[in-house]
Amino acid sequence: MVDAEAEEDLAVAQEAEAGREFHFCPIRGLPILHGQRVRTLPGFHLLSLDAGKEALARGSYVAFGTQFPCQNLEYLHPDDKVFICPEDHKAFLNQMSMQYHRYIRHELEERKAERKRLRARAVERKARSEAHAAAQVQQRQQPRVQPRQQQQQQQQ
Repeated sequence: MVDAEAEEDLAVAQEAEAGREFHFCPIRGLPILHGQRVRTLPGFHLLSLDAGKEALARGSYVAFGTQFPCQNLEYLHPDDKVFICPEDHKAFLNQMSMQYHRYIRHELEERKAERKRLRARAVERKARSEAHAAAQVQQRQQPRVQPRQQQQQQQQ
């Protein structure tokens, strides 16, 4: 007979250790066995061994809606931990490498794009301000016709 504590332990799914999760091949759509994992170079995507060999033979592969070149494969040991970048699905062998990649490739790129957008907006505002100031100066420089003079001109 199984006691209540043992039943509770069986009912709860165990979470995989970070880096040891099961991954699905983006080409085949099937789970990748730990002993048959490869990482494409230069794409750094995790593929099943069969999909990797096929990609190497073709020289490229289509994954995540994009075509990537495949010049070599890195065969992973079954005990290797793999960390996948959530933004571009690249595979890294330690968490620090993945975090560095995310910072350099994604966070800094976003900040750079935001700064570029803000600079362009500032230039646009400055140009608009200068155009407005020039229009005001031009308006001041135009000779003003007195209302009486306007009436006299209209009567003539």
